[in-house]
Amino acid sequence: MQNILVIEDSKIINNIVAKELRRFHFSVDQAHTLQDARKFLQNDNYQLIVLDLHLPDGEGSELIANIQSLTKTKVVVLTSSQNEDLREELFQYGILDYIVKDKNLLYSIAEIVKIIHAISSHEKDNILIIDDSKFICKQVKTILEPRNYKVTQAYSAKKGLEILYNGDFQLLILDMELPDIHGMKVLEMIRKDTKFLTLPILILSGTSTAEIIRTTLKNGASDFLKKPFVFEEFILKIDLWIDSAKKDQALKEKTAELQFINNNLEKLVLEEVEKSRQKDKLLFTKSRHAQMGEMISMIAHQWRQPLNAISMAIGLIELRMQMDDCNKKKILSITEKINGYVKHLSGTVDDFRDFFKPQKETKVTNFEKITNKALSLIEHSMSKDAIEVQIKIIQKEDFISYENELVQVVLNLLKNAQDALKEREVSHPIITIIIDKATLKVRDNAGGIPKEIIDKIFDPYFSTKKNTGTGLGLYMNKIIVEEHCHGRFEVEQIAKGTEFRIVLDHEESKN
Repeated sequence: MQNILVIEDSKIINNIVAKELRRFHFSVDQAHTLQDARKFLQNDNYQLIVLDLHLPDGEGSELIANIQSLTKTKVVVLTSSQNEDLREELFQYGILDYIVKDKNLLYSIAEIVKIIHAISSHEKDNILIIDDSKFICKQVKTILEPRNYKVTQAYSAKKGLEILYNGDFQLLILDMELPDIHGMKVLEMIRKDTKFLTLPILILSGTSTAEIIRTTLKNGASDFLKKPFVFEEFILKIDLWIDSAKKDQALKEKTAELQFINNNLEKLVLEEVEKSRQKDKLLFTKSRHAQMGEMISMIAHQWRQPLNAISMAIGLIELRMQMDDCNKKKILSITEKINGYVKHLSGTVDDFRDFFKPQKETKVTNFEKITNKALSLIEHSMSKDAIEVQIKIIQKEDFISYENELVQVVLNLLKNAQDALKEREVSHPIITIIIDKATLKVRDNAGGIPKEIIDKIFDPYFSTKKNTGTGLGLYMNKIIVEEHCHGRFEVEQIAKGTEFRIVLDHEESKN
């Protein structure tokens, strides 16, 4: 935080300046006389003094003369005097700015804030001056270094060019009358090098005819000042060109960045698409693993009854053998039943194997076939939970799509409906499947999904199942239907529950 002392005898103006500076989070002390100011300066260190020149007990200029190092304590003069000689003299002392108290006071305070930010920056802008006059070079250092500029001096063209080529400068101040090479020639040499095409170059010259100014500007000079220059005009031009150079540099960097993006846009898009594809692949794998666990549970339920029947049939054969009652006809009847049970178990394995088999090619199918495959995997579980499954076929229509993936979607919808019906303990649970050409609807009477979450159910990892849901089922359903099968996957609240819809593109259908 900058520590600032405002010295102004008018309480109104003092308060206005202090209030505006505090608005930018500066620490501000206020003095109304030279005596007050000296007390503050004895007890505290200030980075900046805003100083009125005419005070009740003396002239503010006395205070400037008493400050030992203006490179540590910066001064901005605030006065009603427009004396040009005084103005020029104070700039030679190294003041940062000379602000006249008038109707533009608030704008002037904004300029003070800009100056504070500039002198507070840890980065210094580098300026090179090539001038054989040591007096001019010293003047330039005196007025620019308090403003946080770093000034490097060269007293000949040869030395100046050597420094320029080996350094990094934001602005060049160039004299025309140099002892070894004329400034116009130096200007031409610098502008021939593409490295310095945008470097601001400010010309200092003892003569300023219209022809000289025109020639220097045509040869690449950014601006022209006649010696001896007015300090304030010189400072304004330096600030202007440094600020312009920074904006040009920022624009060049942004342009280069945009050019890089444009040149690599296709590659970047492909990379992002691949990342998205890999993410979906991972989520799809997780979803399949979660369903695989459910499938194993279903297989256990499907197999329990036929395995028990096989065990009982074998036990019956053993009993007849022990009783020496091996009637050939009865034994053949029992073995036929065992074969029937084995075929049922084998068929169950085939159904589940087909379900988990990756399907890379489309095939002709329809929603009746897909629904029957899904129900065959879950019918025992539905029967156990006393859930009535109703199938209504309005019109059957064949279409070309990924059958196994759509079986997975329908199976997930049936399982979700089953879980909702069980969790809410519906007295007469019903799942209704409606098939109409390339549209399939799955309805339940489980009471529906709360309005506040229905928009979130397709988000990955969002689940309404307590401690059991992965939150991937409906998300993957949407990916499969909309991205793999080029259809629509929708949800809607109905009178007593929820309706999910799979709507495939009719152009994909095959009558």
